Amino acid sequence: FFFFFKQKTAYEISACLVGSEMCIRDRDRVVAYNREKDLSVDLVLQPQYQVKGVVGTSDSQYAVYGTDEPAIRILNIESKQEVLVEKINSTNEIIAITTSRDNKYIITAQKGGNIQVWSWNQSLNSLKLEYEIISQDYILSTSFTISQDNKYLVAAQEKDLKVWDLSTGSFLFEIKNAHAGRIFTVAISSDNTKIFTGSADGYINMWNMSRRYKVIAYYSQNDKAYSLALTSNNRYLIYIQGDYENSFLGIYDLSDQKQIQKEYFNINLFNLFLSRDNKHLVTSNQDNVITLYEPSLEQLKEDIQQTPDAVDNKYSLSA
Repeated sequence: FFFFFKQKTAYEISACLVGSEMCIRDRDRVVAYNREKDLSVDLVLQPQYQVKGVVGTSDSQYAVYGTDEPAIRILNIESKQEVLVEKINSTNEIIAITTSRDNKYIITAQKGGNIQVWSWNQSLNSLKLEYEIISQDYILSTSFTISQDNKYLVAAQEKDLKVWDLSTGSFLFEIKNAHAGRIFTVAISSDNTKIFTGSADGYINMWNMSRRYKVIAYYSQNDKAYSLALTSNNRYLIYIQGDYENSFLGIYDLSDQKQIQKEYFNINLFNLFLSRDNKHLVTSNQDNVITLYEPSLEQLKEDIQQTPDAVDNKYSLSA
């Protein structure tokens, strides 16, 4: 069968994709785009402080972003008003932020390497710091993600892969030197059986979660693995690999253990996001262009129909 990406639209905005909903950090602004209206702008917010990372909630109601104060700020997209500001007692600014799928947790990574886990009570409009993971050697968390059931926090710290129990903060295990180069991206399957990592060494690795060994290693010579995304049924892995001048979007069938096809670009793509319903794919590149695609693959369409919790969110990207 044949796989291709149908380009829908592109917008020139300075952004870097780091999460899951349609909120974008445009220089020092927070911008919300409406996917139902062909990515028309719904909101532009110019905060007083520098925005370091933005993620939209799964219900499309809020934009959550970190600033260099440092602070966590939460914006109601509909009212265009900040509903919560939580100042952080630290000298290190926030460099990345994400939320759990049910919006119960907010995770921040700081410049000093520490990771903070916050519980968010929306009814009381409050944040509570549950715990902080201290970086003993000032190693930055280059990427992190939360399992869909909120059981695990998975983080890449330079070349190492580390896993914690999200509810307690207990350190579970690490895989030292999981890659020969810096790990740029991590993902975890919805059944918590596999972890995927992409690195500057050109490898995309799949790890067995329980036995902690490498199951699959896909290598592309001279190409860095920048970003990964899993379809909702865990069958397909979509990824970006490339160098400073060229890159490609690829798809790997995890069931048949084979690559389906590559789509080449004469530009450096950095990040991708696949919507939870598998209907839309969004990328960012070195020229600060965000592009929306429609993956066209019969098996992907079948996955959409078979996924019971598929949600077609109004806001479908974060950065």
